Amino acid sequence: MKKKLLSVFVLMIALLAFPLFAEINLLSPCEGIWANRQMLVIDNSEGGEFFYSIDGADPETFGFAYDGPVLLDVTGDVNLNITRINGGKKENTSVSFNVTTDDASKTEYKNFVQTFFDGGILNYSAGSDLVIPSDLYFYLGLPPENFMPARTLKLSSSSVLSRYIPCTILDKERNIKYRFIIKTYPQSAGVYSHRDVPFEISDWETITFKDENYIYKIDSEYWGLPSEPRKIDRTSSHMISWQPLEYDAANPVEFFVLPPKPEVIREENEDGSVVCYLQGDDSYSLGVMNSDGSYSELFSRVGVDAFYGDAVSGNLFLGVFANSVYQGKFSFAYNINRRPPQIPVIKTNAEGFVSRGTVDVKIQGSHGNDLYIAVSEPLNLQESELSYSENDEIFKNVPLGSYKKVKGDSYTLRWAQNGLNPVYYKVSAYSKNEENQSSITEFAVVIDQSNYYFDATADSQKADGTISHPFTQFSQLSEALLKQRVVKLNVKGEMKITEPYTVQANFEIIDEGNAKLTFGPQGSLIIKASTFEISGCRIHNVSDISIKSIVPLIKLENSVLTMKNCVIGADFARNGTVIDATNAIINISDTMASANAVSYVSFISSVKSRLSLKSSSLNTNAETSVIISADGGNIVAQRNEFLVTGGTGRIAELFGVTAAFKDNNFKARLSNNASKVQPIYTNKAAKLTDEKNSVQGF
Repeated sequence: MKKKLLSVFVLMIALLAFPLFAEINLLSPCEGIWANRQMLVIDNSEGGEFFYSIDGADPETFGFAYDGPVLLDVTGDVNLNITRINGGKKENTSVSFNVTTDDASKTEYKNFVQTFFDGGILNYSAGSDLVIPSDLYFYLGLPPENFMPARTLKLSSSSVLSRYIPCTILDKERNIKYRFIIKTYPQSAGVYSHRDVPFEISDWETITFKDENYIYKIDSEYWGLPSEPRKIDRTSSHMISWQPLEYDAANPVEFFVLPPKPEVIREENEDGSVVCYLQGDDSYSLGVMNSDGSYSELFSRVGVDAFYGDAVSGNLFLGVFANSVYQGKFSFAYNINRRPPQIPVIKTNAEGFVSRGTVDVKIQGSHGNDLYIAVSEPLNLQESELSYSENDEIFKNVPLGSYKKVKGDSYTLRWAQNGLNPVYYKVSAYSKNEENQSSITEFAVVIDQSNYYFDATADSQKADGTISHPFTQFSQLSEALLKQRVVKLNVKGEMKITEPYTVQANFEIIDEGNAKLTFGPQGSLIIKASTFEISGCRIHNVSDISIKSIVPLIKLENSVLTMKNCVIGADFARNGTVIDATNAIINISDTMASANAVSYVSFISSVKSRLSLKSSSLNTNAETSVIISADGGNIVAQRNEFLVTGGTGRIAELFGVTAAFKDNNFKARLSNNASKVQPIYTNKAAKLTDEKNSVQGF
């Protein structure tokens, strides 16, 4: 890490530095055949009025005004024309593309596509993982295309750049491309506090007294009404005091302590990412200047970063605030380039992942870049009941030889099976230039796919998650849930979940025989940026009256839950909720659920989430009983039986939600005058479609 003092600091949150199209910086769309509707995104940082048309017509006469990113809700062949008018100067550009929609509903990566399919934008918060499914390829930015294998993208948590980044993903097997926009945000909002004082500071050392209704003094000086700006020494602390001009003994004297000027530190990492912060008095903070010269949020650290496969450059202007009072500004330039060379192409005569005969492999690197190859020793596999996959631990531990630079830009191999036992081979390659290295591409020949198995009655001494030696404790799966992309768990009998477990894998639980999930008082599954599928299982919990906080059985963060044909019985000692969701998608069907508590209970509590409930029976029972509590998002509920029992209750409480309830039965058994309560509460921001629902007890 390099650390140095910063003499200059920056003033804009830059959009992507992409090539201009006819002097109009068009980020999206671009030419191609796309499986989703396209966003129109123009970098309008240089000002001007923009107009567009989607039928080839003159935008200024027959088009629409552009005032921000907009989804082009058209399919088929599209001829987009754009006109920019700035100071009497007119510029035009056009792009033609085709949209043939495919929601990927029959693919394993369908849940990822759904995150952007309807709206065209995938929102990303710095510091979080953006997982691109492994069966896809991707590249960022504008053409030319440089597809890379799927990977997890991540920005430094200190990055504050808000940007629109085009992302293209490719399913090679289906020959389908999706193109959408990644909208980046800082990890968390800064402090919005700005203190109002009757003076202002410019150039760090100049103080101007603005309000003539006050008298002022600096440090131990006499009171006065300065008519000219004052210069002060910022190497030491000062106290600025003021009080009303008309003296009265009861007048309050207000003051502001001005700390010494801090040092501004810039740290530059080896990958080019940078972070800036102030070294000195803790009262100082940084604000990013807006385009109009104002400041909003204040941060203790401000960073700039780019995704792998992306590049960004520009200037960032930062204002320095002491106790929320502006002091001055700095600027710095940044240039982060993480665009790798083209990934080597591996061609083989193997028909698929499994091969019984000789395999010829040719690795072709990109012209002008160095090609590096690493090959494993052959691994002889013994016959067993195990089934293998590329992500299985046995193959992760197969060592590759060291990477070696080869002559030229291509390399060939021939592999053969030796003896009767299966043999595993692997080759890895990457390209490299002076600045960056491409993603690593690999080819391997394997035998089976691997699954995980659970049976609490099995031998715990031999448990390795295979079909012959199943796991006997859920904790044995915890590492796989954090590291694997996909975990399919076949469950037989009772599986106890006694503590919170974080799940970052696409997780599926399959009933292999009387499957039952038992959650302890602190037991919970926390699904982060992943999918969770469960079917044909019984679920219940064990409560503890000493636990006052709500511990949901399932907690979703930027994730998808699919539940089918399950039976849930949840009993909470005081308060409880079965499913807690934030920025999630929930699909529940053919499920029976009952949740009980003394004080408060809900079946689903959600924020900015999409809920689909079909053909299910959901009951809650408590002094305050709610089945669905939702803030933002969408809900579709159809052909369900809903019952709330207790003191007071509702079927749903909706705040800013777009909801459709159709063909449901709403039932209440409430002791506190339920006849005056509507089954569904909505605030003014909510939109409710209520059709063919029967109501009893309300």
